[in-house]
Amino acid sequence: MYKKVFFIINVCLSLLFIGFGENVNSQSSATTTLSLSICGNALVDVNEECDVPGETGVYSQTIVGRQCNTQCQFGPYCGDGILQTVFGEECDDGNNQDNDFCSALCKVEPAGSGGGGSGGGGGGGSKTDLGDSYVSVRGRAYPSATVNFLIDSSVVGTVVADKNGNFTFSTKADPGSVTLGIWATDKDNNRSVTLNNTFDVTQGAVTNLSNVILPPTLKLEKQEVDPGDVVKISGQATPNSIIEFFLDKQDNTFATVNVDSNGNWEFELDTANLSVAEHIIRAKTLFDNDNLQSRSGFSQSWQVFVGVEGRVATPSDLNRDGFVNLIDFSILIFWWQTNGGDSDPPADINGNGRVGLEDFSIMLFNWTG
Repeated sequence: MYKKVFFIINVCLSLLFIGFGENVNSQSSATTTLSLSICGNALVDVNEECDVPGETGVYSQTIVGRQCNTQCQFGPYCGDGILQTVFGEECDDGNNQDNDFCSALCKVEPAGSGGGGSGGGGGGGSKTDLGDSYVSVRGRAYPSATVNFLIDSSVVGTVVADKNGNFTFSTKADPGSVTLGIWATDKDNNRSVTLNNTFDVTQGAVTNLSNVILPPTLKLEKQEVDPGDVVKISGQATPNSIIEFFLDKQDNTFATVNVDSNGNWEFELDTANLSVAEHIIRAKTLFDNDNLQSRSGFSQSWQVFVGVEGRVATPSDLNRDGFVNLIDFSILIFWWQTNGGDSDPPADINGNGRVGLEDFSIMLFNWTG
């Protein structure tokens, strides 16, 4: 059940003096101290944050209620100082206290809501300088890739990922709602989608985003094929992960392929089982660590024309006229706050299930006028 075991052995041997001749001037001795740490024994041993058999590390709204995962580390919780929007957090200032601009349940409190008492008149609000507001990001991209960051469609900086694709980045940001965009290019200069996250920046604090996974890059050797042809698809992702492929608008994967230690992957799509039609191929990056899975968002969508002629469109070119302009914006507004309906290409450009500010940011980035 639990796989993580640590052994720490300290062996102390006294000096051994052996006399030759009639007398032995000293005696030999040895002392061994063994400290054993096992995840799952209900004891918090060395290198463990917790040890509670049966708990799986599910999200907790409080520090007191946090759960231990199968690696004997605490799972996510409100108060861990990490903004986790997937669990509905709007902020996380590392505590479960109200009246400090981030509530006990990790919801943003409006400026001026802090403090107590009724009191008399006056200007209201504090003149105390709350300090700068920052956004800090930790995530995974491609080995040695330059990762680009945008806030509300404006470039705020870049950082180079390490050989394992890991990166960290920090920047000042105005408090309030912001949209952070992240994208990169792989070793073959193939561009990723722009991964967008909209969240609230807490005033005078660091807003942390962790476990950001940049979707894989995709490249097709050809897009118009005869039925039965094999199409080679390749790209890059975080090393030692898994690429999941999705066909058309289906939610289930139809194939997977492993990413090597250098972040490279390759897949051969056999079109023999595909209907004569236009098909859409897209992918996600999957990490599976001891049954604890995490996935990226969808990659760029690619069109494959099997036995038919078609016109290749970019994801933001919603009317397929070769331009990204007001016509495409009108289509986006038509589907606003829906799942995009049957628009083709999808009005839900980033594939998160809802047409919103993230898709608008992607369209602006690709705007041609």
